[in-house]
Parts: sequence; C-alpha cells; structure tokens
Amino acid sequence: MNTDKITDSNNTERTTLEGGSKEALNQKTSVQFILSTSLGVLTIILVAASAYYGLIRF
Repeated sequence: MNTDKITDSNNTERTTLEGGSKEALNQKTSVQFILSTSLGVLTIILVAASAYYGLIRF
C-alpha cells in the first residue's frame, strides 16, 4: 500500500497553478464565506418575517 506524501512546496505550486497565490485564494474564500453567511441570515430573517405576518404556516 503506497501513500503519496505531498510537501508544502508542491502544495504551493499546485495552488499557484490552479488559482493564483495563497493570498488571492484566501481572499476569494473569505468573500465566499461572507456572501454565503449573509445569504443564510437573510433567508432566516425572510422566513421568520413571513411566518410572523402569516404568509406561511409551520
């Protein structure tokens, strides 16, 4: 059973080839996290307001 060991330099090379530098990738991930969290919170607020005003029933 063989296992492939990936070193940090190989990881950095792969990241650079796939989508840019580590900083750019971190920034992209941060923006995606903030966007998805905001959309989730807005959805919860919308559902709660709709239930409060009787537009939907649970």
